[in-house]
Amino acid sequence: MPDTPSADTTQPADAGRGTGAGTSGAAGASAAAGELVGITDSGPAIVATVALPGCEPVRALAAFTDPAVLARWWRGELTADLVPGGRYIVSFPAIPARMAGHVVSYQPGRSLEFTWAWDGEVEPPSAVKVRVEPIDEGRSTVLTVEHGPHSRDEAGQTAHALHWEGWEHFLPRLPAAVNG
Repeated sequence: MPDTPSADTTQPADAGRGTGAGTSGAAGASAAAGELVGITDSGPAIVATVALPGCEPVRALAAFTDPAVLARWWRGELTADLVPGGRYIVSFPAIPARMAGHVVSYQPGRSLEFTWAWDGEVEPPSAVKVRVEPIDEGRSTVLTVEHGPHSRDEAGQTAHALHWEGWEHFLPRLPAAVNG
């Protein structure tokens, strides 16, 4: 597996199908300008943005904090204690698999940061930061997911490619889930 790309516009060879380009700011602007989902590299992290027309920030963040909303797009069962140090668990009975971690920080209607690892995984936990920004005078939202950092070794690059593929698969489902 190659080293983590240093340029923001470089994508993993096996997953390079993202729609955005540039840094997280450029990806957010791109999503706000009409592309629903943009995925880019930002050093060792994956940065994905999702434009959510007609969705207020509180509802957008519910995609990661409300079990019913999360189930609609991520197809998992969420159990979360949304306080620093609280558990953040998503079970996927259809696979079957479970990811478990802890809440790092939570600001209702603004951001959520959590760690996670698959049950039985020996690698260190992964970190995910989710931010929501109102646009269009608060009538719409851009949701940004930053996932990483990923190490430059083979295991880190494999995780990077798998995470990229996962976000690319699931995030296009998010607009319907938060507005449905």
